[in-house]
This record gives sequence, C-alpha cells and structure tokens, in this order.
Amino acid sequence: MRCIFCKTRTLFRKICPTCAKVVAIVDRAAGKVGMGELVDLFRAEGLTREQVDRVLDTEVDSRPTIRDRLTSQMANALMQGLGMPGRQSPEDVRRVRLAAASGAGAGTWRAGEKPPGAQ
Repeated sequence: MRCIFCKTRTLFRKICPTCAKVVAIVDRAAGKVGMGELVDLFRAEGLTREQVDRVLDTEVDSRPTIRDRLTSQMANALMQGLGMPGRQSPEDVRRVRLAAASGAGAGTWRAGEKPPGAQ
C-alpha cells in the first residue's frame, strides 16, 4: 500500500506516519491558531516545509486540498471580522485555484502580457 499524500510505501495504512502528523496537527489546530502558530507546530514536530506542503497540496479523489480548507477558513474569518457573512467553502477555493492555474479565469493574464482591457 502507498501513502495517499507522498506515495511512499506503508504497511496496512493509507497514510504514512509523517503525513499523518501533518494531518493531525491541522485537524487539531486549524481555525484555533494563526498561520504563524501552525507553522511553529509543524516545526516543533520536526516536519520540513516540503513534507507539509506535499500534504497540504495533495488532492485526494478530486476533492479540495487541505490548503483549500485552510484558505476557506481564513477567508470566512476575515469576512466575518468585517461584518460580512463568510460563505467560502473549500470547494469554492478549489474552483478558484484551478481556474487561476489554467489561466481561464476572467481577469487573469500571464507575465509579460497586458491585463484584459488594457491598451
């Protein structure tokens, strides 16, 4: 069997011990601590940026990534702090991320190009 995040061999589990640490920290602390504190928790567990990024950015079964979930929580907290309803779902974040990556989103342009509507 292989880890669903990093693809290393595992015995009897879908997630290797290293990736399981990242998931456990996010599940335990996300939404309760700031991003800086979350980074400190990863660092305290001896996790590298590459290990954390790999887990946060992996799409499992075409579902939103863990980073999409964190981004939606941050967006909703910001909107609620400004007195607006926070209705950003992880699926909404995924849709925006994929549109931006493909360059198909309205108002996007690549480096060296002029913005849409600019003359």
